[in-house]
Amino acid sequence: MKRKKPFPNPDRKQLLMTLLKVMGGQTVEVTFSGGGDSGSIEAVSLCDSEGNSISLDNAEFEWERDISMRNHETNEWLERTEVKTMPLRDILVQICEDCLETTDLDWFNNEGGQGSLEIDLKTDPPNINLNVEINYTHTDSHAFDFTEDGEEEDAPASPQSN
Repeated sequence: MKRKKPFPNPDRKQLLMTLLKVMGGQTVEVTFSGGGDSGSIEAVSLCDSEGNSISLDNAEFEWERDISMRNHETNEWLERTEVKTMPLRDILVQICEDCLETTDLDWFNNEGGQGSLEIDLKTDPPNINLNVEINYTHTDSHAFDFTEDGEEEDAPASPQSN
């Protein structure tokens, strides 16, 4: 199966960035978090130069994305490109999910993780950065020898992660 590209069509990507700028946007932030065995997008925001939120309600755009589906009769993956009008918020969510998929980072299982997709519309071309934080449990082990009357701590064992 072919890996999904966050921006399969460079022309449509440029048009999307232009639309976000025309709406008055200076920054886009899509935040996500996960843990256990699930994760989700938490928030999508478009902000102006003063940090004020710009509504994405009722804003739609024609977006192109790669679709993969399994043909169960031939046991093969079928690839096709789909173009459809979508809410702008959903497009930004899809871009973030596709970016996350390309990293192969496990930000949603066990202790999980969190992060954000940030688009800086003030630059040309816009800077698009994905920041991912992975959580993990860290265990420090300490050994004490009470064989003799002393109560001195031995050198700590090397830290282990669980």
